Amino acid sequence: MPFDTTTYSEPFWAKSADFVRGRDPLGIQNSSISVYSILLPGMTNLTLRLRYYGFYLWLLEEYHNLPSDNYFKQNARGQYNVIRGAELLLSYFMVNKFPTEQSVVGSNFAFKYIDDLNKKSFYDIALGADKFPETTKNSVYWDYTSGAFGQYYVGSLMALQLVDIKTGGYFERTEKGKQLANVYKNSIDDKEAIELFLKRINEGKLYANDLDELKDFALNKDITASSEEAFYLNLLLDIDGQKFKNTKGVLSNQRKDTIELFLTYLAANEVKEAWKDFPLTIYNAYLKNHTEIKNDASLGWYYYYLNELVHFSLETIFWGMLVQMEQKQMSIIDFIEVITQSVLEHEGDNFDDLENLSVAEVIEIVAKFEATTIDYINYINENVKQNHFITGICDGIFLLLKLYKESEITNANLEQYATDFALFDKNGNALSVFKNTITNNKNLKFADFVRTIVISIINDHTAIAYRKMGNGEMNLLKFILEDNYLIHIETMTPNFTSPRTKTLYNFLIDLGLISKEGKLSKKANELISEML
Repeated sequence: MPFDTTTYSEPFWAKSADFVRGRDPLGIQNSSISVYSILLPGMTNLTLRLRYYGFYLWLLEEYHNLPSDNYFKQNARGQYNVIRGAELLLSYFMVNKFPTEQSVVGSNFAFKYIDDLNKKSFYDIALGADKFPETTKNSVYWDYTSGAFGQYYVGSLMALQLVDIKTGGYFERTEKGKQLANVYKNSIDDKEAIELFLKRINEGKLYANDLDELKDFALNKDITASSEEAFYLNLLLDIDGQKFKNTKGVLSNQRKDTIELFLTYLAANEVKEAWKDFPLTIYNAYLKNHTEIKNDASLGWYYYYLNELVHFSLETIFWGMLVQMEQKQMSIIDFIEVITQSVLEHEGDNFDDLENLSVAEVIEIVAKFEATTIDYINYINENVKQNHFITGICDGIFLLLKLYKESEITNANLEQYATDFALFDKNGNALSVFKNTITNNKNLKFADFVRTIVISIINDHTAIAYRKMGNGEMNLLKFILEDNYLIHIETMTPNFTSPRTKTLYNFLIDLGLISKEGKLSKKANELISEML
């Protein structure tokens, strides 16, 4: 009898595995992440405030200048606690003075204790920030030992060649980082505010009277037409750095080219949140004009979104399979046949003898369907919403075939890009999916093709889930195979990754190039003209 999660009782000596959620159940999204990491180096989806870059470099410079016998310089943990104290102090300042500002490190913690000024006349920075081996989890503003800086920002700063990590785990600014530290320091008009900030970190307390004195540290300070703004802009428009050379040793400039594409796109779409459609727009533009566009970044964004669409197709099929498992417990053989026959029956009216058509023949028929890529995305989203899982599986399969056919005219360019930036070995790479899933199976009958996809997804999910578990105890499986029966655990819906465009959008707002409503400034339009 197969394992049944409704009747199973744990033996007294064991505990059932902890099943956890994961956003990448097929282990294919790394191919997308690798592409947008090349397109926007120095940014992540969690480094959303540009002025943190200058703040951290200034802080590292001040730490470097502390006397060697200073308490905080005895070990790397001392440096981390300086960073942590500064992050929390800045957070308390921001939530008091600018409570609606977003993406402030530690703001949830600061809001929780915002009334402490009324209760005990100061914020206890040391208590809320300092972290030691005995510190209880969730008792401080940030659990990661070196704060949000060490967890999120340092990677971006290293990519921009501003920070290094020394022996012993110390963070050190580079020569370029020292320049930013000085620029940031010079942007603090009230030099007494610098001494006050450092003094409060050392004391571990922040008082109400301090808040008005620290205004120049505001993350949302207007830095337009300042040396700080000029440094950030030059930093973002500079070459991508040694780490991002292509396989031929040529330096890349894709961040600058992406900024040009992004600003040009926003200039033509000056509405709030237009930035969200940037990848899709570039994808469609490249598909239409690929022979006219020589820019690596435009090809990169096309490649990124093609990966996303391929992943969305496969994850939709997987979603439909999970819903079917949820509906009824079946043997793996019966499950494969139920899915296959359901697809054939569902689409029978749209094809003549679909079961016996070859994959190559179905591709040519699907290519003539009027439905566009965005239509399929909308169909699938509606199918998920309505739980129409067989329709969803069909749309996922046909979207995959349509993408395969459409991409044929761009494959040579894509293969060159993938070679130049070592992307072929990334799991989920669209070119590899096309080859392994479709090209190698073109002569199969469509019914056998459906069976092949179902088997492949079952195997791929099982393999990636076990690989991610490693020696840990967390179970990432969305189904288990017990006595040849498929047992449903959790249903995951298809999703897209976030390609750092929100971070880029926020940076351009911080630089005064666009407004929060999506309107471009005069300087932004001048910059576009200069880059074209």
